[in-house]
Order: sequence, then C-alpha cells, then structure tokens
Amino acid sequence: MKLIPEWYDHAQCLIAWPCNLELYGPHIQSARKEISNLANQIAEEEPVYIYCNPQDMKDCSSTVSNQKISIIEANLDDSWMRDIAPIFYREGKDLNSINFNFNGYGKYPNFKNDNLISDIICNQFKIPFKKSSITLEGGGITYDDQGNLFTTESVLLNPNRNNFSKQFLEEELKKFFSLKNIIWLKSGLFDDDTDGHIDNIFCPIGNNQFLIASTKDTKSKNYNILQEAKELVKENLSRINPKNEIIEIPLPSKIQIDNKFLVASYINFYFCKNSLIIPKFNTDEDLQVYDIFQSIFPNKKIKMIETSYINYGGGNIHCVTMNVPKI
Repeated sequence: MKLIPEWYDHAQCLIAWPCNLELYGPHIQSARKEISNLANQIAEEEPVYIYCNPQDMKDCSSTVSNQKISIIEANLDDSWMRDIAPIFYREGKDLNSINFNFNGYGKYPNFKNDNLISDIICNQFKIPFKKSSITLEGGGITYDDQGNLFTTESVLLNPNRNNFSKQFLEEELKKFFSLKNIIWLKSGLFDDDTDGHIDNIFCPIGNNQFLIASTKDTKSKNYNILQEAKELVKENLSRINPKNEIIEIPLPSKIQIDNKFLVASYINFYFCKNSLIIPKFNTDEDLQVYDIFQSIFPNKKIKMIETSYINYGGGNIHCVTMNVPKI
C-alpha cells in the first residue's frame, strides 16, 4: 500500500464544475470560464472528466467545447475536487482508494453530496475502495515517493474535523499507506478558509526536492507562519535525508477583487506529464516564479494561466483538480 505522488503518470484528471453561488456570487461565470480553460490545458496531455450538477449541464456543455473532455452529471455542493475525491494508492499492481469523510471543512452546512462523490468516482472507474471515519481533505495532505506525508495541525487536528488524537491519526495514516514519516506543520496561510491546507504552502516535486512558499515582507501575517514552516520542514527533511533540498517560491503580492483580498499561492499548481500549469496573478512575482519553475523543470513547459476568479471562491488550480494515477 503506497501513495502515488502527483508527478507520476496520470490516467486522467477530475474536475468539478463551479456551482456554489454563495462563494462566487456575480463572478461564477468568470470562474467557470477559467475552469474551462484549465480543463482545455490539461486535456492536451490527459483525459479530463468534469463533474457537473444536473441544472448546470447545459451551461457546462456550452462553455467546455472540447471533445477530449467528458462531462459527467453528478450532484455537487462545491467545486473543490481535490478535497472530496478519493485518495488513491497502489496495492501490488492495482489502484485502490481510501475514501475519507468530508464535512464541509467543519463550517459549511451543505456537504452531503460532496461526501458521496468519492464513492461515485471509484464505482465509475471500477477502483476498489475502503471507507474511513477520519475527516480528511486531499488539499490537507501532500506526500512524496519515499514514504513521507506532510500535513498541518490546524486542519487535521482541528476539532471541527476530528476528535481523534494526533497519535491515533498517525497510526491510522501509516497503516493505510505504509508511511515511514508524518511531518506536521503548524498551519497554512493566514485567513485560508480551509483552516490552513498544506497545498498552499508546501509541495514535494521528486528528486529529493520540495517547494515551500515564502515572503520577505516582515509585516505580512504570513511571514512568521512561513518562517516557522520552513524551519520545521528543514529540520525534518535533513534528518530523513541530508540530500533533501528546499526551494522557496515567493507568494504573490496582495490581490484584491471586490474589496476581498485573495489567499493566493503559486504552489497551488497541477503536474502534467510534459508541463506544469501554474496560477498567474498579474503581479510582479509572476515572471520571477516562472523563471524558478523553468529552472527546476527544464524539460517541462511552464504554463501560467489566469485563475483569479477561481481563487475568489477560495482555492486554485490544485484545489479544483484531482489526478488519477496511472499504474
């Protein structure tokens, strides 16, 4: 039983069509256009399945005009596929899944449809799965191919998710996925609606390399959070393997839509086989980040795409996608 990192080959990509008017308000059509563009970019390299509420099928079909993209009718409460999809793992030569509990981040009342979608996906693709009573979102964990899983205490230990002890959660996750180490960071970005998902601040990328979000702005409320995270990661990774390398990715400057400051990060991106799809924020950091990613991945095409209206809803590229591993 082994988790399969995101940079390994994908069988397909899963996306949920934006549907939550309370989150997106007047910008929901703009978010849908950005989702459509994201799906088109991914579909150049792997099959894409968009799950869509029955009442939105017509809108989705007219917006997404790509024969490489399949639109699947399903009841949804929100659009954060990363958090509600199965957590896939390899067992022998087979792909399996643990389907964790989802409770709307412990704060949103409408989540029952989203809590069923992982079972629907597994049945659709005939992937065997087990159920877990642990509340866990896909954006709340990340992992490498060396048996290391990373998460934040502010999410997984939050009483609005779980009343289990840290020891119990470690034992269960290690048992599920044959993990060697679980590295706990304290929290994610300030004001993150998820209580601090790790996929906005930290990401393993293979070859003993790890990305971590950073800021030089000492007045930023994220400065101390990210400094502490970097020290924790550095301490643990150097203990595990002295060859591990941490690469800092700057946060974008403040981004605002309708007087709302967005919780934004370039680390919230998607791996494709031949490219990386990264958020573009139209800030001074865009070019710098492009150059950093291109230097790390010289054999991949770096695609930066507009995602501000997706971000307005509370997430970004990584949050709205889930890769199904190819084995």
